[in-house]
Amino acid sequence: MLFPEKLRELRKSSGMRQREIASRLGVDIPMYSRYEHGERRPKREQVVKLARIFKTDPSELVAMWLASGAMSEMGGGPLAEKALGYLREQLGVEAPAAAPEPQVVERVVEVPAAEPEPQYKVDIPVVDPSQRVIVRELGNSPFPVYYEGDALQVLSRIEDESIDCVMTAPPYWRLRNFTTDHITADNAEQYIAQIVAVMSQVKRVLKPTGSLWLNIDDAYNNKSLLGLPWRVALKLIDEQGWILRNDVVWNKQSSSFDSATDHLRNFHEMIFHLVKSDDFYYDDEEFRTYFNNLAQKKTAAGKTSTGVTGARYRANVLSSTALSDDEKKRAIAELDRVVAMVNNGEIPDFRMFLRSREGEVIDSKSEKAKSINEKGYYFLLYNKNGVMPGDVWDILPEKSNIERYNVFPEALCRLVISATCPDFGIVLDPYCGLGTTCKVAYDMHRRAIGIDVDGSYIKQARKRVQSQPLSMF
Repeated sequence: MLFPEKLRELRKSSGMRQREIASRLGVDIPMYSRYEHGERRPKREQVVKLARIFKTDPSELVAMWLASGAMSEMGGGPLAEKALGYLREQLGVEAPAAAPEPQVVERVVEVPAAEPEPQYKVDIPVVDPSQRVIVRELGNSPFPVYYEGDALQVLSRIEDESIDCVMTAPPYWRLRNFTTDHITADNAEQYIAQIVAVMSQVKRVLKPTGSLWLNIDDAYNNKSLLGLPWRVALKLIDEQGWILRNDVVWNKQSSSFDSATDHLRNFHEMIFHLVKSDDFYYDDEEFRTYFNNLAQKKTAAGKTSTGVTGARYRANVLSSTALSDDEKKRAIAELDRVVAMVNNGEIPDFRMFLRSREGEVIDSKSEKAKSINEKGYYFLLYNKNGVMPGDVWDILPEKSNIERYNVFPEALCRLVISATCPDFGIVLDPYCGLGTTCKVAYDMHRRAIGIDVDGSYIKQARKRVQSQPLSMF
């Protein structure tokens, strides 16, 4: 055992933290950490002091420190062996006798085949399709319906391909000991398996045009961040055939109290947008409108980055050597039309791209390449509802009077539902908690189904909707 390994062993046996040892030794924590990893070498008097801190034999620890120093200087290879011989001469120590050559005895040893590790499995309820009536019972009611019970059991009673949008956040793993909860896993494998099993039923009830938005936070175990969100997402992709459209970083812009001193505070959670097919419902106009008002601000300002006349683009067209005279005439006419659209408030901005050299052919099937190859120019018209949102969402979390930290902010739900659930569609949350997803769906003229094992949450979720004015469908 080398000196750094001995230090780590002594510290773990003592039950002390690096912070305490460093303080007693008179160094900072990073320096002591380097001692334990062999990156720095303490002084001899510090080694003696460490022996006193750990209540071990100073002579043994100093000897190990000296040996580590010698080994570090000698390195390996033939020269190290030679140096070791000189060292024995100086110390008056004879080299150990060579071990006799081992005799090789051939014999056949039968090794029993290793039994595969048992994998944790979740039993999926088997229900007669005729018993799946939840969506039928919901009918055209504008009010969300809530079911108290286990997510898998209740999902088994929902009809195939009947849900438009699912937005949900499974309970955090091992963060709180709730009296009742959907997930009671002893380890990360069981936690992941239970979520994956629920998502298999979500995929069954989701329409081919539907979307799943899955919010999962990570957790530490034995000082290691487990990577739970991505471990779940990859299983859904690899084992169930989901298509991952986006991984969204939800920047909560604040963090719950964390007393840890050896890792960064957590300000974000992951949200995965998954679909069953590439023909999914997606209203980017509503998405843009809700996410930002960039277009309205630019239109109100009455100008674009090119100016109301498009003078810079006009000059580029007229001076181009890559366009023919006819192409220039058509480009100028199109430029005048686009500038008029900006001045009339039809679009907030635009960009114009020209062929860069005579005879250029762009090898691409994009709309831009096709237009430049055929006409010599291309106009990128900015959407009147603003730019497409990015995949980092800065949304403050909502406060709750209940010890449950995965309460969605209403703004987050509204953004998701506006983009991936049509008017009067059905939104499902299999871990609904206080029912934020269902409440926002009601406010936005969508029907909703919520599931939770805790009856007290269901009661509060109902009260939140009952206190709202009647949604007009």
